[in-house]
Amino acid sequence: MFLSILLWPIVLTLLLLSFTPGGWYKLWLFELIGAGYLWFALLTLALLCALLLLKGGRRRRQLMVVLALALGLYVSTLGSWYVPRLRDAKTGGMPLAVMTYNVNYQLWDTAAVTELVRSHPVDVFGLVEPFKEQAAELRDNVQDLYPHYYRATGGGLSLFSRYPIADATTENLDTLYHSLFAVVDVKGKAIRVVIAHPLAPVSRYNFIHRNEAMAALATYGAQQQQQLPTVIMGDFNLVSWSTYFRDFIQQSKLRSVNLGHGLHPTWFYNDVGRSLSPLDQAKNVLKIPIDHIFVSQSVSVDQVATPPAGVSDHRPVIAKLRVM
Repeated sequence: MFLSILLWPIVLTLLLLSFTPGGWYKLWLFELIGAGYLWFALLTLALLCALLLLKGGRRRRQLMVVLALALGLYVSTLGSWYVPRLRDAKTGGMPLAVMTYNVNYQLWDTAAVTELVRSHPVDVFGLVEPFKEQAAELRDNVQDLYPHYYRATGGGLSLFSRYPIADATTENLDTLYHSLFAVVDVKGKAIRVVIAHPLAPVSRYNFIHRNEAMAALATYGAQQQQQLPTVIMGDFNLVSWSTYFRDFIQQSKLRSVNLGHGLHPTWFYNDVGRSLSPLDQAKNVLKIPIDHIFVSQSVSVDQVATPPAGVSDHRPVIAKLRVM
């Protein structure tokens, strides 16, 4: 009886948290709590297994039914990312490899970032967070691979490309956050490339303005992909199961490259084994996907990878695409 009374609030909370379309996930507090979605799923599974091993009557069965329902919701939410998409099986198209990488300016090491970039060559990549001087140092080291470069005038964003960059600008789309906008001429085919970095929703203020930035980018993406194949990438500080992530997909009509290729957590990582503060040790448990690449519906995705983070606390995201 006592165990049942103790478990019911936990079980009902896990059920509540499992249903991401719920209106409560629009709230700032749930956005923060929802970062632990993977851990809630594991806790649900662990509790269900524990109850299976215990003897008991009706109350135990009721708890198990609710936990099984919650587990089903967790599995359906997370498992949908692993279902292959038919459009990726189509042949043809122009190959294009892209990467987004939040290098964390506080942990910057030019030699380490250069090594990572050279070890994972792509056609176009966006660098998030570096100071102007840091990005310039990297450019000097990789200019043989990426002769074309644009540095945004705000937002700490840089674009490196093997192919010519045209119409590069920095805009905020009437929000608080600047993003980098460019057209890359890939073998005679124009590709719209956007790099963005809305701030983390660690405060209600950031939460509101991050959502405004995502809505503005969604509107922009919906307009642009009608004209050019579009790639929007960066650190969005937004997990893949967030209701605001779904809103962005629905409004922009773009597609996350992870769809059909699985979830790829990008933060928090400590691949170099540096000493961590207690706060960073807590972050290190999360392992959440907040760095994303979105593409036009006409673009096929062959592969998605997240190489080691190097000196950063973010892992880069690399997508091998085919532009139809």
